[in-house]
Amino acid sequence: MEVAEEAGQAVLAYALAALGDAGAGPGEAAAALAALCDVLALAGPDLVLAIPAAPLAARLPALLAGSAAAAGGGGGDGDVPMLAARAMAEACEAAPDWAPRFAQHGAVQALSDRLLAVDSIELAEECLRALDAISLECPDECLTRGVAAAVLQFFDFFSTSKQKVALRIVSNIFNGYDEEDAPTAMEAVPALCNLLQSSEKTATMTLMGNEGWKSLNDDTLTGILGLLKNLASVSEKAVKSLFELNFCELLKQMITYYSSSHHDNDKVQMLVELIYQLMLPPETSDQHAKPVTANKNAIMGQSTYRDQLASIVALIAQIAKFAAQSSVCYSCVVVIGSIVELSTPNFLMELQKTVNISSFLTCLLARKNRHILFQTLKISRTLLEKDQQFFFETFTKEGVKRAIDAISSHNKNSMLRSKRKNSVKERCFCFDLESSLTDKACRVENNVVMELAEEINKSFFLVKGSKKSAHKFGFSLRSVRDFFARSLTSSAENQDKCKQLSYLPRRLLSDELQVCSIFEFVESGSIRYLTACLSNGEYCNANPEVQSRLQKFAHLALTMSSDSSTNPLEILVGKLLDTLDMCYDTFPVMLSDEQCTRESTMIPLRYPETREPTSLELKFRGSRKDKELFNYTDVLSVNLVSTPQDIEPVIFRKIFIDQETAYKNSNQVTEANRIMKLDERNGLRFFYNGMILNPSTTFLESILLLMNKGEADILIDPSFWDDEHNITYRMRNKSNDLSFKSSYNTHLGKLPDDLDGSDLLDVLKVLERVNHFSYQLLMNGQIEKFAEGTLQDLDDLKVSVYPLPRHQFMSRLLTNKLELQMQDVLFEDGLIPSWCVYLVETCPFLLPFDTRWKYFCLTAHRSFMTDQINSSPNQVNSSPDQVSSHSDQVKSPPLAKKYRVTRSAILEGAVSMMTNHGPSSRIVEVEFEGEIGTGRGPTFEFYTTVSHELQRAGLGMWRGENSEDGLIHARFGLFPKPWSSSSAVLRGVDFSNVLQKFKLLGHLVARAVLDGRILDIPLSKAFYKVLLQQELDIYDIPSFDPELGKTLVEFQAVVRRKKFLERSSRTSNPSADLSYRNVKLEDLCLDFTLPGNPEYELVPRGSEKMVTLESLEEYVSLVVDATVKSGIAKQIEAFKSGIKEVLALKTLKMFTEEEMEHILCGEQDSWASVNFQDHIEFEHGFDMSSPSIITFLEVLREFGREEQRAFIQFTTGAPQLPLGGLGSLDPKLTVVRKQCDGNVDDELPSVNTCRHFIKLPPYSSKDIMKRKLKYAITEGLGSFHLS
Repeated sequence: MEVAEEAGQAVLAYALAALGDAGAGPGEAAAALAALCDVLALAGPDLVLAIPAAPLAARLPALLAGSAAAAGGGGGDGDVPMLAARAMAEACEAAPDWAPRFAQHGAVQALSDRLLAVDSIELAEECLRALDAISLECPDECLTRGVAAAVLQFFDFFSTSKQKVALRIVSNIFNGYDEEDAPTAMEAVPALCNLLQSSEKTATMTLMGNEGWKSLNDDTLTGILGLLKNLASVSEKAVKSLFELNFCELLKQMITYYSSSHHDNDKVQMLVELIYQLMLPPETSDQHAKPVTANKNAIMGQSTYRDQLASIVALIAQIAKFAAQSSVCYSCVVVIGSIVELSTPNFLMELQKTVNISSFLTCLLARKNRHILFQTLKISRTLLEKDQQFFFETFTKEGVKRAIDAISSHNKNSMLRSKRKNSVKERCFCFDLESSLTDKACRVENNVVMELAEEINKSFFLVKGSKKSAHKFGFSLRSVRDFFARSLTSSAENQDKCKQLSYLPRRLLSDELQVCSIFEFVESGSIRYLTACLSNGEYCNANPEVQSRLQKFAHLALTMSSDSSTNPLEILVGKLLDTLDMCYDTFPVMLSDEQCTRESTMIPLRYPETREPTSLELKFRGSRKDKELFNYTDVLSVNLVSTPQDIEPVIFRKIFIDQETAYKNSNQVTEANRIMKLDERNGLRFFYNGMILNPSTTFLESILLLMNKGEADILIDPSFWDDEHNITYRMRNKSNDLSFKSSYNTHLGKLPDDLDGSDLLDVLKVLERVNHFSYQLLMNGQIEKFAEGTLQDLDDLKVSVYPLPRHQFMSRLLTNKLELQMQDVLFEDGLIPSWCVYLVETCPFLLPFDTRWKYFCLTAHRSFMTDQINSSPNQVNSSPDQVSSHSDQVKSPPLAKKYRVTRSAILEGAVSMMTNHGPSSRIVEVEFEGEIGTGRGPTFEFYTTVSHELQRAGLGMWRGENSEDGLIHARFGLFPKPWSSSSAVLRGVDFSNVLQKFKLLGHLVARAVLDGRILDIPLSKAFYKVLLQQELDIYDIPSFDPELGKTLVEFQAVVRRKKFLERSSRTSNPSADLSYRNVKLEDLCLDFTLPGNPEYELVPRGSEKMVTLESLEEYVSLVVDATVKSGIAKQIEAFKSGIKEVLALKTLKMFTEEEMEHILCGEQDSWASVNFQDHIEFEHGFDMSSPSIITFLEVLREFGREEQRAFIQFTTGAPQLPLGGLGSLDPKLTVVRKQCDGNVDDELPSVNTCRHFIKLPPYSSKDIMKRKLKYAITEGLGSFHLS
């Protein structure tokens, strides 16, 4: 060690001497600098500080500047400037005290000049490194010398790591600077904005995309936004510059983009904070008083600035309205309040027309968070101060006045006056936008909210109310309310009332619906009454009448007028979703102290992580009122999904045993009396802090809700999990038993007119069903018209259906809340509020597919069937796979089960594998006998091959025609072939084998869903409906057999026509002349056999019985029954039994038919829109600019559909891409250069399907590459010898 130190000192002495020699040339200077850098890199602070400061501190900046004198009069600088910069960086990093010494001798200016000169990228990077160290110690000097603008000048030329350094330098410089320094600091603002907006791409690196900020990494983007926020907070010039750069438009784009992502809330919050800094409100702290006044004057003086802010108000209001957390909503409301404060009355009146800020305020006033209420009331007061007449009217119409009246009422809001009883105090948001003021007391005490509401009421509403007539509802909504008010006082069985209900849809769906406010809509009672009308509520029990109402409603609601692109149902659903947004507090989010990002392309979790699953400690005690009960003495550790009804048997058994022992010991009670006492008992009732617990709600949720009454954001303190929570139990008797609707309905809140939230969800469910079954409803209506003679021609039975797209039923608020809840690390352990379960199970249409799929993946492990302990000779050694989440049933280590199959007997192997491992909760992988491949690739190939084998002609499974490739071809998708109950064998096919294959298909479907596999089998929409446990009827037949379906529907119309004529005519045989398309039924020569399947007799000796007009109804009924009911019942039951052996079938009901096809069969049309270079990586000899890669991408784009399928199967093992398309492949598709020994044009591409690796030779031409690729993807199918 001493020898090394002596050697270092010797080298240091040499370097210092050489650098001190003014006559040394560039070569000698470079050698000395290199030696100095080596010593400094290894030296400690003591050695560096021991170096004579004055000579070196002056010499290194001079060498960096590259003057002739410094270089000894020689020719070029060579490496001298770069080494000088490196030496300064090494010295400052080892001993920060060196930074001011270098700065005193012009180092900052020299480094900045060298950056702007762009002599070389290596020199620029060394300058960045030196400035990184110096800026920490000398930020003022760096600011004065314009370093911020210099490091950003050529930002896009730097690597990602160096870009972070550049932003760190700028951050160091601007940290704590004063307003006097703003002119210099502003030199960097255009560069920062250009960095976000740039669309240029350099040859060095492709950092920027069409929108530069999208391609920035999180650290870089966060750094830029933070710098701009700091600038805006202290500089009027910064604010003006940002407005002049039209920065609000950029902010709108960014907020729109990041608010649509459910894991970028931090970026949304930062963007809102940046907007806040552009217009700090007057009551902000004293330290910001000067810039606040300047900012306000700057904005008030420029109408263009106000226009930019106006353009962003609507977006900020949407963020506030749909934010899953109250803190984000609060920040947005504060920003809106600042904009309102800075705006003119005329500006605000226009804003009301475009944004409807009054309706927005009503929505926020329905919440309980006092910080949000206070800020919302302040905005309301400001608006009334700006224009009392205008906003009094809009506030009355939109319900703001009613909401403020309710808040100021002591009787309705005594909670606001009284001290909260919550054990967890509501979090203060007052300083969320002012991080430097966190030590001050909360500005919003409980009474402040009520006092402000009372002030508004007295100053604006009471005075105005005496001069203004009461607000009236529109005619249509008023007539709806009045009609039902009369109905409620009359007999519910009055048929006249029932008939009048049919006129309700026309009244409700009038033109006035579009212009009525949400407040008017709710107050009219339309929600409750519409539910009664469409679901038969409490008014009458005549199902045909309700069916008629639904048909008329569908016709009115889904009819689009010629002058409008919006149908009435769209308007109605929009009103209902807006009303649902007022129920924010009904859906509380419960978060622990740790969150994580969940990808929408994940596969279902199943295994416990290395950590122990979180549990809840419960201490049970018997009630003092039930003296006969014994205490449960143990502390019970329960999982997070445990409910009182789950725990009751455990507790009751213990109490029962103790009491039985006591009875036997005391001998005071006869056996008969003891049995009688036990029979009288009907279980236990549980209490927490004196409040009864819902038997079906988890202990965790009940305790959290009772601890945090009124909170919509429940943050769980870590100590909560260590505490013992006391639960009291009492005997529950039939005489005083309480009933609970559901674990969710007991927590539903009330809307302004005391409407139960369940009514709102009920009517949305009815409307979604009307929309979903719109074809059936409208077609049924057309048939009725034909029956009544309104339609004369069967060709007129066609209907034009314009159902709402599914996304128009989705709730952004509930989606955001569920997404936030699912980010909690304890979600898979069971931290799942009951409203999440309720919505997914009963109202899945409110949530987008990605959210529901994520929910399924995080909860499916609870529906796995228990592992069967099976083994077989074909089972091979297991290997580690993935570690996921906790499962109560599964305690096995995270291993994949592997199974070996033979291609020549793949169906038999599939049956054996599914029998042994189908119910396993582990991931199942496949190997092919005698082939090299293993892992994902062969497994995907297995599922593809088996799904093809199940489509073979001659299996007796499917309707359709035989194709040349030996498979069944069904143009509209595969649907089960009907089998008669009297046929055990048909054309050499044993029905038991058919059932076995349907069961195998069920196994495959379940395993594919759980393991993330892809099936290549074109199932019909009707079959997916069966999978989702939906009943099929006559209207489903056209979806898989249009010709048969059309004929049956027309026959149905003829039957209805016959019945109508017989009811309405007094003649003996009114339907004698009735025919089918001018042909008598008898002349059609139809017998009672299934069309297309003469072996299937609908009745005994059906081939001998002809169809007549009198028997047509029976014929239609039997054909429909054979086609979609009894004829396929056993096949469907076998299929479902296969699924049920793997997972609970009900868990799939949250998806639609189209979504199930998406899950099972992957992306169908994702190729055309994909941007290959964004989702394919190029390594080991290739990059984006390689000629072979450019050619390769051109070839891919030229592929047809079948070539695309072959290529995908060649590279992944399946002919379709999984959920999420090419970008969701994990690992990513990677192209590497193939090492070739001979002529590259003789080589074939090869793949590793498990790693998605394509080994591509660098072919000499595009034609050769295309030919070789086509050959490989064709010949490579069916084996893994090209792997």
